[in-house]
Amino acid sequence: MRGQAWCGKGDVAAVHISTDFGQTWQEARLDPAPNRFSWQRWRADVTLPQHGYYEIWARATDQDGISQPPLSPVWNPRGYANNIQHRIALVAEA
Repeated sequence: MRGQAWCGKGDVAAVHISTDFGQTWQEARLDPAPNRFSWQRWRADVTLPQHGYYEIWARATDQDGISQPPLSPVWNPRGYANNIQHRIALVAEA
């Protein structure tokens, strides 16, 4: 899998992904950022244990050790200030 991460005030230090609803986390490989204001690409190899429903969770951590939270501390209808972990649902077929 692959994605992009961005931190508004500093550098992305790490990206982790989970396939088991946050029970365990695997560190992704970060590509060098083209410049300090750009999105940083990441990649990870994932093997799902069996077919079925999964949610892929991704969270970035900045240079100060601050990670994206699992839930938004402040909710609003337009999603302003939303910085929660990203989640993608999928069904793996046999």
